[in-house]
This record gives sequence, structure tokens and C-alpha cells, in this order.
Amino acid sequence: MTLQRRKIVLVQLPIPPLSGQAVRGNVPLAAGYLSLYARRNGLDRWFDIEILPSRETNLLGDAALLEALCSRRPWMVGFSCYLWNVERSLWLAEQLKERLPDTRILLGGPEITIDNSWVLEHPAVDYAIIGEGEATFAELLHHLVDQPEVSSLIPGLVHARQRSVGKPQPFLPRTPLPTLDLVASPYLEGILDAAEEKILLLETLRGCIFKCKFCYYPKSYDKLYFLSHDNLLRVLQYARQVGVEEIVLLDPTLNQRRDFPDLLRLLAEMNPDGQWTCFGELRAEGINDDLARLLRQAHFTEVEVGLQSVDPRAMQLMDRKNNLRAFERGVSAMRRAGIRVKVDLIVGLPGDTPDSVRRSMEYLQRTQLFDDVQIFHLMVLPGTDFRREAPQLGLRYQPRPPYYVLETPDLTLADMFGLVQEASDIFDLEWDNLPDLILPEDLLTMRPNGEPVITSPRQPADWIFIALPEADHAPVPTHLAQTCILWFHCQDYRRHTPTVIRWLDHVLRSNPFLSLTVVLEAPQGPAGLPLRSLRQIWSACLRQPTYLDRYFSVQPGRALGAKRLVVCLPDESTHHGDDWLDQVAELADIIHRHPKPWQETAPCPP
Repeated sequence: MTLQRRKIVLVQLPIPPLSGQAVRGNVPLAAGYLSLYARRNGLDRWFDIEILPSRETNLLGDAALLEALCSRRPWMVGFSCYLWNVERSLWLAEQLKERLPDTRILLGGPEITIDNSWVLEHPAVDYAIIGEGEATFAELLHHLVDQPEVSSLIPGLVHARQRSVGKPQPFLPRTPLPTLDLVASPYLEGILDAAEEKILLLETLRGCIFKCKFCYYPKSYDKLYFLSHDNLLRVLQYARQVGVEEIVLLDPTLNQRRDFPDLLRLLAEMNPDGQWTCFGELRAEGINDDLARLLRQAHFTEVEVGLQSVDPRAMQLMDRKNNLRAFERGVSAMRRAGIRVKVDLIVGLPGDTPDSVRRSMEYLQRTQLFDDVQIFHLMVLPGTDFRREAPQLGLRYQPRPPYYVLETPDLTLADMFGLVQEASDIFDLEWDNLPDLILPEDLLTMRPNGEPVITSPRQPADWIFIALPEADHAPVPTHLAQTCILWFHCQDYRRHTPTVIRWLDHVLRSNPFLSLTVVLEAPQGPAGLPLRSLRQIWSACLRQPTYLDRYFSVQPGRALGAKRLVVCLPDESTHHGDDWLDQVAELADIIHRHPKPWQETAPCPP
């Protein structure tokens, strides 16, 4: 008897965009590896493995994405879990289980570690892969071909039915693949298409010889595992054929490999006309003038290097020794070669004090050894030594992503906030970086007609116009785009704030991870939009904080996050009161629009 092929859908949700931004660069490389390795092990005979396409993962709001998954009637859904998407992935998994109880849920990715119990113990999770996933995924499917459940321990897998309350998860680690050639390459096999965004993600090795305690990456690898020259050559030939414009090398430290010069020569040889640029991370200490020239010939226009801290105690505690003289030589060599150098500093490291963090910033300011500076707030990531040693080091951190450190023995949260503000002043960094509000052309021609209007009844809406009081009792649409505008027009928000909050509650209940812009058009200015109403509406937006809200919570400037509040006034020349405007500006962007769009346009069709 021939078994019916069962449907598996693999999902990688993007970094949530700030409202108004488009998603770019969400390449499901891990899912591509899983699909390729399963295919090479003959599992496509029994399983139909689909990667949810970017036109859905990158554009759909939560409710629409749930509908897209349910419509496929999957036997299993696998989520690639990262800091920015794990909570949304778990929400979708929970909703899927309610709609399709027999669907199996599989998790993988950096968020899946033995010490991240809030993820592993989620009731919607059936299986979780820890560490390198390809062989574990294939072995799991082999077990499930002809039996309903896994009956023995699979290396690299945590199985929900083997959990015992209050006891450690039974787990056997898995040995990494002996070579990256076994998963080379999802692009060459037609599983991924670099032509879509002209970006190719390239992994030439796995593993890292450095053991920085803030990093999870090296913990699953005992040595370096490489992609062969022949397969690397084939991938680069593919990049030329499909018109790739940027190659992002994912190797954790590019110049840790002994054949680094040969890698650069191959990249240069395959890209003589500079069709694409390259970007990667490396240690500046290992770069000399010859390597810098090779980097430039390989069309690296920018690299990222980690300095993190110059304080000896902080370096000792994070197990990262910076040789400052070698760092200076390497950065100088790359800049002489015409390569931009982006230098990373971390605020919140154990061992650092306010004064030592200032010394790190002063060192960079004095030497000017950078083209750009990135200031990171320490994340106490699952699976890292810092997470394991947090009680001994006195680290208090957020229990949910991004796991920002909130306190160390030497730094309070107020200290860290102030230091980031100082860094922004020293290095001229812009934190309040919301994109400009771009309004759909159709929205600019709307007039109040008593009902919400959406772009198309056949597609998730990226904007809704709500005229109050006419739309007080209108139904609230739930199938929305990932970034959406709710545009309210109201003469008196004092009376209709409960209606605005009803709309927000309905929308966010079915789309809790939406990137939402709420525009409050207030023709009467302060008379129609009292500050109390504005604050109540903003509070309703933030009732359920998400990753973006926590991500921006420790940065200077006006509050940023997944929600954006905009107050639209009729005429810039009208005096609304400076004090009122100042207080509005603490919560919202202010825009002006005159004349009203419906005063000079034809009526909308019924």
C-alpha cells in the first residue's frame, strides 16, 4: 500500500518592520537546508515539504498568515525561531493547534536551547530541534514514516511527550555534519531563489574558534566544518547567473580560517566586474595590508568588527582578549584599502562600569578608527555562557526577547540608558529613526462615508479609513497586512475614544504582532483631541508589548516600537497651543494636511 505524501510547511517569519518599512532580507536559509537534506535522504517520497513563500511571510498580518497556513492543511508546521520572531511563531503554533489539533509543531533555530524553558515547555510544541538541524529533521521524519510517534530518543531532538514536569528534558546532543557539502546548496537545487531580492546568503563554514561568552554560535561545534572549493565555486557561478547584487557571508568570523586569502581570491575571481558587493564580520586583529587589499579586490565595501570593550576585567569575563595595537593596525589597513569599518561596542557587559564604558567610547573617539559605530545593549541570550553564569555574575535580564540585561553589579538600567545617550552624542547616532509616513494614494482621496474602507476585499488591507461617529458600530476587519494604517477621522475624540480603543482591541486581538500606524485626524485640534484621550489610545496600543517594543525600550529618544501614533492636524498655520503640541509630540508624530482630501476630490463610488 502506498502511503499518501504528508504536507510539511516550513516557516521563517521576518524581523518585524517598523511601521512604514518594507521587509527585506528574510531568506529562509535554514528551511532550505532542511528541505534539501530531507530530499537527499529520499524523504520526498513520503513528505511534501514546502517553504512558505516570502509573499506571505513578509506581507501578511497574523490572522491572514494563520489562514494561509490552515488552507494548506499541513501535517506538520516547522518554525525557524530567532529573537525577533519566536513569540509570533509560538502564537501562530497555538492558533494552529486550536484550528487543526492534529497538526504537529516543530521548532528550530537559535532560540531553541535546553535552558530556554519558556519555549520548550509551550503546550503547542510537539518537537524542538536543538543545534544543527538537518540530520535531526531527517531522522525525525524517518521515524514518523510508518509509525504515529517517536518511540526512542533522537539526538538533537526534544520531544514534548517525553517531558516530565519538574524534571530535565531528556536530550542527546547531535554530532555536526562532517562537511557543509551535504547541504550545498538550496540555491543550486532551486529550493531558494536569490533572484527575488538579488541577495545571496553564503555560509562557507560552521563553527568558531573563539568562545565569547555573549555568543551562542560556537556552542554546538567542536571544530570548523567547511564548504568545499568546488561547491563554493558553483554557488558563486549561480550568483552571477541570477544577477545577485549582494553576498552576505554568514561565517561568524571570516578570517578565522587558515585559507582566508584563498577564499578572498576566489570571491574576486568570480566577481571581476563588481556585480555584487560582499559583507561579513571579522576580527580586525588578523588583518594586514595584503589581506585588506584582497578584501577590497573581493568587493568588500564594508565589514563589521567587534571591539565590545577595552576594559581588562570586562574582556576577561567575556573571554575575549582584544589586542588593541593589532586592532588599530587592522582597522587602519582596511580603511586605507577603501573599506568602511563598522565597529561594535556593547553596553552592559559584566565587569564594565560607567567609567570603563566611557573609556571604550573615548578610545574610539580619540583614535577615529571607525566609519560607523554600533552600540549594542547586552543581550543575555539562551544557550550562552553568560546565561548559564548569570546568577554568579549578578546579571538581571528581560525574561523574553531580546533578553536585554537590566542590571549588573556595576551598572543600573539608568546608567546604561545614560551611556547609550552619551554614545549617541559622541558618535552622532540617530536612534529615533522611524521611516517617513508614506500614505497610500487611495487613502488621500477618501472622504468620510460612514464605513471603513479597505484597499481590496480580496487581499489583506494595508490601511483602513474609519470615520467617527458614523463607523461607531462598523465591523472590524481582521485580515490585515503586516504593516497597516488605521486612519481615524473624528471631530470629538473625547466622546469617541472608547470606539477607537474598541477598534484597536479587535485588531490587535487577532493580529497581536502587527506593525501598526494609528493616525488620529483631529480637525478641531486640542478641542477635539484632549491629551487624556491621546494617552488612553496610546496605552491601548501598548497593552501587549512585543519584541520591537522591548527592543527599543532601552534606547534614547521618543518611544519606538511596533506601534506608531500620528496626529493629523488640518493646517500648519493654525495655532493649536505650543504646550499642547509639545505634549502631543512626546507620544506622536504630527503631520498637517490641508485641504481635507474629500473637499477637492470626486466622491468615492458606493
